Amino acid sequence: MLALLLLPTISFALAAIWLGASVREKRLVYHKNNVTFTGPDPVYLVDERQLDEAVSCPSSRPQAKGTVLLVHGTGMAPQINWEYTLVPPLIHEGFRPCYVAVPHRLFDDAQISAEYISHAIKKLADKNDTQISIISWSAGALITQWTLTFYPETRSKVKRHIALGPDYRGSWSMVPLFYFNMFTEAVVQQIPWSNFLNTLNRFGGDIARVPTTNIGSSTDLIVQPGFYGEGWPMFKDSWRLNGPQARNIDLFKLCAAKSLMHRALPHVVSHDSLLWEPASHQIIFDALNNEETYVGSADSVTFDHCRGGQANHLPPGSETRHSEIMPELVDYASKMPVKGWPEVPLRDYALLE
Repeated sequence: MLALLLLPTISFALAAIWLGASVREKRLVYHKNNVTFTGPDPVYLVDERQLDEAVSCPSSRPQAKGTVLLVHGTGMAPQINWEYTLVPPLIHEGFRPCYVAVPHRLFDDAQISAEYISHAIKKLADKNDTQISIISWSAGALITQWTLTFYPETRSKVKRHIALGPDYRGSWSMVPLFYFNMFTEAVVQQIPWSNFLNTLNRFGGDIARVPTTNIGSSTDLIVQPGFYGEGWPMFKDSWRLNGPQARNIDLFKLCAAKSLMHRALPHVVSHDSLLWEPASHQIIFDALNNEETYVGSADSVTFDHCRGGQANHLPPGSETRHSEIMPELVDYASKMPVKGWPEVPLRDYALLE
């Protein structure tokens, strides 16, 4: 299955290495006719007790700087995704990390998964009587963006969103999975021309709804296209958002430029290494500590951050745990029943009259 994930994107990744020397960080002002959402959130279909049970916090720090909700990616349990990548650094830096554990690890209907994320946000924000931050990975970022687009009450409780390897426009890697009958509801929804993604875009979900730092990579073989950059009207990277609240940073291009300036070879930044790269962590904590615009900046990254390896404050054995992340996704995916076609119908709140 992993080979199928890599096949449709590897040639584009090689092209990205060739193009990797150009770096631009730009904040786009994007105007679009879209629905303005106000009022209460859509009604949950999932029982509130189930939603409550999905939320937990591995650290109860009473004087924390703030609460950070960690939204896992497809095929990941929260502990596998975050325990050896971001939880220890977050605690070290004075934040309170919390999990949401979405049933079936985001392989089910993304509209149901969004209810778990919405409830987790509101529960944690109400408990601490303050806005919270979100860090998400992979499809967890896509479903977080769906939540922030269609759940206005939830959106008001979010200070910032930091997305690692998001696939806001789906990914080419989902297409062969569909044709080889290796799909679930969420996989079908992440095919670039799905009703789910077209609806998200039609309602303005390609615009950052809260201050959002997107950290992607041209050499991410899972989320593609991801190497175009900004300024191409007809070609859009899957991991980028538009709007004045969006900050998009291509970690490979950023670090490739710094490496070449120091006469060093750049290293590949993969889908999973975005979770533990020192440069990635530098941007994450720059965003978390930014109380003016709430987004991270590429300017905070130095050549030393771009040498690769692991970020600071990760526990012993982290490297071994990191190597298990993608195999865990493949193993869990292989056990999921084939379902989701025809595509899951859209909920009423996402239908245009």
